[in-house]
Amino acid sequence: MKGLYIHIPFCKTICSYCDFPKIVAKENIHNIYVNRLIEEFDAYQGELKNIDTVYLGGGTPNSIDLKLLEKILIKCSTFTQNAKESTIELNPELVTEKLVILLKKYNINRVSLGVQTINENAKRLLNRHHTKEDVINAISLFNKYEISNINVDLMFGIPNTSIDDVKCDLQFILNLNVKHISYYSLILEEKTVLEHRLNKKEISLLDDDIISNMYNYISNRLITEGFHHYEISNFARYGYESIHNMLYWNCDSYIGLGAGACGYLNNVRYENNKTVNKYLKDFKLDEIEISEAERKKEYFLLGLRLVDGVSINKYKELFNSDPFVDFNLEKLINKKLIEVNGDNIKISNDKLFIGNLVFEEFVGD
Repeated sequence: MKGLYIHIPFCKTICSYCDFPKIVAKENIHNIYVNRLIEEFDAYQGELKNIDTVYLGGGTPNSIDLKLLEKILIKCSTFTQNAKESTIELNPELVTEKLVILLKKYNINRVSLGVQTINENAKRLLNRHHTKEDVINAISLFNKYEISNINVDLMFGIPNTSIDDVKCDLQFILNLNVKHISYYSLILEEKTVLEHRLNKKEISLLDDDIISNMYNYISNRLITEGFHHYEISNFARYGYESIHNMLYWNCDSYIGLGAGACGYLNNVRYENNKTVNKYLKDFKLDEIEISEAERKKEYFLLGLRLVDGVSINKYKELFNSDPFVDFNLEKLINKKLIEVNGDNIKISNDKLFIGNLVFEEFVGD
């Protein structure tokens, strides 16, 4: 499997929690950036063969002019005609019929809609600007043009929210019959507006117990509604699991294009310059060859993000070694952080919410 990630770093406004490479820029910068992105496509021509998945992320890909977006899609389509899955991230308030027609024209068959919440106070805190009607209209347009593989990004653990707010958000999205829901806990990233407000004591984070209860409610409710909980933060109708994200979690190869994008090819990881100005001068920031020991550890860590965990037999086939020899798994088993279930080593279901602590324990060994 091989994937292609394309980063479009532009936004109309900056969300208070976001630390991804992004910028509010004038249209002339958009044009220069897209031309540079096309040059990077050409630089990877030899590798852009047999692409299985495409993902256009941001930033906000639908914040740029449709002619520029089409320019990217035209270039992308020359390499991805046989892709199994082609996804684009979108903000609901910027979805138009012309945009959806364009996506359909270039075989985008999956959309990821950044909703996060419909709670008015929470939206103001996060600096999100869509309305309920924007979300409903966007999904109606996708359905009209038969783009039925729809993911919605939601967020819980937002300051000043309760489990009742989570219930309202989730019920609203369930009523829209989407195929996939990614539900992330708010993480306070460094150098974000939200961190600044926390440091000034303008806001406070929710207690861990409240956030844990929110997560358990979300997981139980979605499973009851027939969703497959297949990764810590991801839920899908059966058959609609994200192929592109599975590619990351299975440590398959992927090419990253654009400012701040990362790639992994032939056991080499590379990272592009994060700022647009530096990217326009030079694509790459860094390139690191991954050792066998690092590949084993990364494969195991990413595999533990999956609810089913890591296949022992597949690990042995890939690395010709035993995970119980390579890692101190007995310690994690004794702490009831992970368990062996047939051929799989997985995080215990009641520990999924504290997956990051499990990862820290694992890396610590």
